[in-house]
Formats: sequence, C-alpha cells, structure tokens
Amino acid sequence: MTLTHPRPQKQSRKLSDSLGDSLPERLEPAFKKSSTDSPKRVFTRSILALLAGTAIYRVLLAVFATDFVLVDDAYIHLRYARNLIEQGFFAYNAGEAVFGLTSPLYGLVTAGLYGIFGGHVEVAVVVLNSLLWTVTGCLLAQELPRRSRLVLLGLFLLAPVFVDNQLLGMETPLFVMLLVGAAQAARKGKVLQSAIWFGPALITRPEAVLLVPFLLYGVSRQHGVPGALKRLTQPKALLALLGPGLAWGTFAILTYGSIIPQSMLAKSGWNSTHYDGFVSFQNALFTVPRLSFLPFVDYFPMSIQWGMSLGLVAAIGWVIRCNIRSGSAASRAWLGFYLTYLGFYIVGKGATEASWYAVPSSVALLCAAAPAIPVWLSNGKRRAPQWALIGFLVLASAAASIKRGPLLNSYVQGYGASADFLESYGESPLRATNKVVIGEIGVFGFKSQHPVVDVGALVSPEVLPWKNAGHSFTRIVQEANAGFFVISNRALELNMYPSVGTVWADDTERAWFDAHCRPIAKHLDKHTYEVLIDPISETP
Repeated sequence: MTLTHPRPQKQSRKLSDSLGDSLPERLEPAFKKSSTDSPKRVFTRSILALLAGTAIYRVLLAVFATDFVLVDDAYIHLRYARNLIEQGFFAYNAGEAVFGLTSPLYGLVTAGLYGIFGGHVEVAVVVLNSLLWTVTGCLLAQELPRRSRLVLLGLFLLAPVFVDNQLLGMETPLFVMLLVGAAQAARKGKVLQSAIWFGPALITRPEAVLLVPFLLYGVSRQHGVPGALKRLTQPKALLALLGPGLAWGTFAILTYGSIIPQSMLAKSGWNSTHYDGFVSFQNALFTVPRLSFLPFVDYFPMSIQWGMSLGLVAAIGWVIRCNIRSGSAASRAWLGFYLTYLGFYIVGKGATEASWYAVPSSVALLCAAAPAIPVWLSNGKRRAPQWALIGFLVLASAAASIKRGPLLNSYVQGYGASADFLESYGESPLRATNKVVIGEIGVFGFKSQHPVVDVGALVSPEVLPWKNAGHSFTRIVQEANAGFFVISNRALELNMYPSVGTVWADDTERAWFDAHCRPIAKHLDKHTYEVLIDPISETP
C-alpha cells in the first residue's frame, strides 16, 4: 500500500488579508500596552517616543529660547535665496558673479523655502532642520546595536552641540542625513542607493569626499572589491553619484567661472596657528574637543580646556581599543571617518568654535562608540541610568539654547537694525556710492538691498589681495570706494578689526577717518558711518 500525501491547496489571499482591515487596526498592537507586551515592543515604543518628542522639543526651544533667529552665517544663504527668488540671480550682490556659499545644495533648498514661505523662512529653516535630524535618527536607529541604541540615540537627538546646530539654520543636518543614508546603504551592499544618497552630499559640503574610502569598504564587504567596482561603474550608479556634482560644476563654471566657492578661497589658512613647538601642539590638542561634542571649549578657562582635551583623547583611545577588540564593520568605518576628518582639520587649518564643523565628526564618533558603551549604561532591564542621561541632556541643551538666544538677537538688533536704517536713509550727492563695508554680512545682507563689500572676502574677491597686503579697515574702505560702513565700539576703542588687523594703520589714516567718516546711527554697540567725498569741515 502506497501512502500518498495530498498536495496542499493554495489558498487565495485577498488584498485586505495581506494589508489588514485598516491602518488604525494594524497600528493598534504597537501602541496598545498590555501585560503581555514583549520587551522588544516596549523598547521600540520608547525609541519612537524619543524621536517624536525630541523633534517637538527642539522646535519649542526655537520658539521660546532663540525666537527662530538664526546664526549670522545662515543669513548668507538666505540672501542668496532671496536674490534668486526675487531677482533671478544666484549671487550675493546684483551684477557680481561670485559664489560665496560652501553648500550649493543647501542654498537651493533655502531658495525653495523662501519661495514658499517668504518672510517666515527662518521658521521654515529651523523646522526643516529638526525634521531632517529626526529622519537621520530613524536611519541610525536601524544601524546602532540594540544594546546601546537608546543611549546613543539620546545623545544624537539631545546633545547640546547637535540641538544648537539645528537652531542655527546651517546646512549640517542635511549633510549628516545624506552621509548616514549613504553609509547605511553601502554597508548593506546597495551601491545604487548609496550613490543616490552620496551624490547630493558632495554638493552639500566638500568634506563629503572624506567618506569615500569607507563607503567603498562597506560595499566591498558585501560584494568584494571587483564586484563593488563593477556595480559602481554601472550607468545608473555613476549618474546618481556624479550627476549632481557635474550639473552644479557646469552651472558654476558658466556662471561664476570657477567651481571653487569664493568662501573657501577666503577661509583657507584663517584658523591655522603657524608656529613651531608648544603653541602648535596646543592648537592641535584643542581641535579634538572642538570637533568632538565641545566646539565652544575655548570659552572655558585654560585649565578646563586642557582637562577636556586630555579627557577626550583618553576616551577616543578607549573607543579605538573597543573597536579593535569587538567593533562591528559599521562602527569601525565610522571610526575611520572620524579620525580622517579630525586629521584633515588638524593638518589643514584647525577648527573654530563654529558648531557646524563639529557636527559631522561628532556624529561619526558617536556611531563609532557603540562597542565602548559600558554595561551599566546599556539596554538592560534597568533603564534608569539611560533615562537619567537623557534628562540631563534635555536640561543641558535647553541651558545652551537659552544662553545662545541673546547673542543671536544682538546681531539682529545691531547689524539688522543698521540695515533697516540704511534702507530708509536715502540718496545723497555727498558720498560716492551706496556700497557698505562690513565684516558680518549675514543678517545685515538679508535685511538690506545695498551692495556689500565683505571684509572677510567671502563674497568680495577684490578684498582678498587687500587683506593679504595687510591693509587696514580704513584702507579697505578707501579702496572699495564705499559710501557706508558698520563698525563696533570695541573695534574703535582697541583699533582692532577681526580678520583684518587694525582699523587705521597710522596717523594719516586716522586723520582721513576723522575727516571723511561721519557717524549717522548707532544700534547697540554697532556704529553706522557715512563716508563723505569731501572732508566734514567742508561739507555744507
């Protein structure tokens, strides 16, 4: 007797069976708490609550702490955005084909926001940055090991350096999202998807090129080196990777004559300390905290700076050790990117207190630290230490934002008010032009239609040779044939102007300053001067 097994009957599945009855019914088990909830489900709800809650928290900080006022550099993007939308040219000054933004993509993004939201563009920028950071948090939640996920996500979403940067309105949240997306796709061996993320990153910030070796490392682990190169050289992958850069490069050459932003030419070497011995060592050592969660280390006493720097060096050594012993491919790749980024700034030009320099490297260090999180702080049954850390970060980021608010508003009340004044000042035959010489070109430029001569040379290439020749601020005003300039009390009292040196170099320049420069307004400590063609004593 032969036993036969009946062939199982195929059961037809309706679309409603595969999708469920309705969206609320499908989501209900994930959010409805019961006594039988698994630890994994409870943990997932904690992560979702952290992502959503911190996004709302960051926007509330902008409402109550900074009043949606951005950092001065962010307003440079907004002046480009305004000019593109209202006047059809992507430049700072009308008739000057100069590109002074380090981030072409973010300049276009802010132009889109300005076209939609107009005068409320600052609010739109902060909300967008918070959303981008939350999206990046969702990507990292899939990458970080479950043991340390809650701690590291808490740091990512609430560390003061990251919260501060989102409220400032710079391009870094967009840049970090693109890097994390590219790294995640590369680790999974998805070459085309990684190229789609990474292509735009290259025109968001030039430092993206530092990630290239580690993306290739991630892809080659899945496909081998020959397989990775074969997939990377396919037309779709090449188009996604190189298309954004080629499109922007073609436009930049045709419009500005160069693919290198003027801002990069002006900044090169500014922040280096070109000395031998101890000072160079100290500058290199202090660059570590500047690029590792503590960009404002210079505001602390020298002893605390040394303590923070040496402590961070020791912590980084521990992270390296843990990665060598038990790190994953992802954590080791992020560690490599962090060390490369750190070395680039130490060897190249050092780093300043500007937090947008510190954010990409701090995120990389955070991801590299996954195997170094101690057991007592890991995701176990006792989560009190983790939530205590998150609570501390909430208070610390709030305190940092509250402290930042008055400084941001002082720029609006000083330089912004000076711009508003000049917009209503009117024409006069007593001055040669309406050009304004100023060192802080952000909020002033966004609120003004006047042509601006930038003392920092970020948007004024003619200033760079004058600076290299050691010209004083007064000499630059003369060379620019300016009609106005804005200067602070401190600069006048100390005869010292940032990034230039002196306000006047000798008694002759001081005499010209007193004879031809007439103060016409003061807003906070910022003086607005009108530059007269004839000496004041001869002016009717």
